[in-house]
Amino acid sequence: MTPFDRLRQLLDLFRSPDGSKASRRARRFRQAAAAVFRDVGEERELLLITSRDTGRWIVPKGWIENGENGAEAALREAWEEAGVRGELASAAIAGEYRYVKQRARRGDVLCTVEVYSINLTDEEERWPEKGERTRKWFTIPEAIGLVDEPGLREVIRDAMQLSAVA
Repeated sequence: MTPFDRLRQLLDLFRSPDGSKASRRARRFRQAAAAVFRDVGEERELLLITSRDTGRWIVPKGWIENGENGAEAALREAWEEAGVRGELASAAIAGEYRYVKQRARRGDVLCTVEVYSINLTDEEERWPEKGERTRKWFTIPEAIGLVDEPGLREVIRDAMQLSAVA
């Protein structure tokens, strides 16, 4: 990511997604993400997956569907996008961050992502989005270095501490 791209990404957090003045009653767009951890010997690892569009490293995340809360959505996304199941380290969110989701047909929207810390219980060889993504385990420092989203990096640090306590 170039310095220009980082600056644009940072400025995107302060602009209205459609370029107009933000409305106080603007619809809020919420997503849930799963920071999935496992212990390997004495080391803690975080699962990252590739995004479908650009192939950058991210955590499983997606829209919170009708009838589910953020924690349920995070657990569902971990299964659908990465083929893993786990237990919540805590019912509370580990943290949240904002980003501008670029949508070609419906316009860009500012999303708030609730990140939940999850401890791995099962990893399957087949899952719904296996053909669309790559999954890989990384040490926490490696994962933080690979994630482009600045807000997500901070949340990973917080989630790691939360999951280590659980």
